[in-house]
Amino acid sequence: MLPTSILHRPRLLAGILAAACAAALATGLFVQHVLGYAPCSLCVLQRIGFLGVLVAAVLLVALPGAYLLSVALAATVAATALGGLAVASYQVWVQAFPPLIAACGRGIAGYFDGWPFEEAIAWVLEAQGDCGKAVSPLGFVSLAQLGLIAFVLMSAASFRLLWLTTRPARAPGRGA
Repeated sequence: MLPTSILHRPRLLAGILAAACAAALATGLFVQHVLGYAPCSLCVLQRIGFLGVLVAAVLLVALPGAYLLSVALAATVAATALGGLAVASYQVWVQAFPPLIAACGRGIAGYFDGWPFEEAIAWVLEAQGDCGKAVSPLGFVSLAQLGLIAFVLMSAASFRLLWLTTRPARAPGRGA
């Protein structure tokens, strides 16, 4: 169980969200490049969701102070976490009820052909896997289900973060 002080400190909560996103991204890259599982387009979209939450949460930690900036960054964290939740939910559904013809669409890395750092972008965003095939290196839960669990928790934490950044600060010594 988390100490209650974490739930009342927006910068600390944003830091935990950023660390969780970094861990999720590292796990995805490990599964792809070390274990040899090719990600699908939906997996890559989830990576973009984790990356969006990571960037907004790091900015929220690094740039305290301005009320409107903090609220905008917290809202970005919440919106990106909800987008990732939608993608992860859809991927779990596709894996539960695979279509007759597996078609995830073109990989996102294809849109960056000819860009600077094309190889680095492709290393993270290349999608060649089948969205309908569940990959479960742990044996009992698929990566899509783990992503769904992560985005559910991140969405809940991001709404707490948004609430903490929008509420007025209490005067010292007043209330609990």
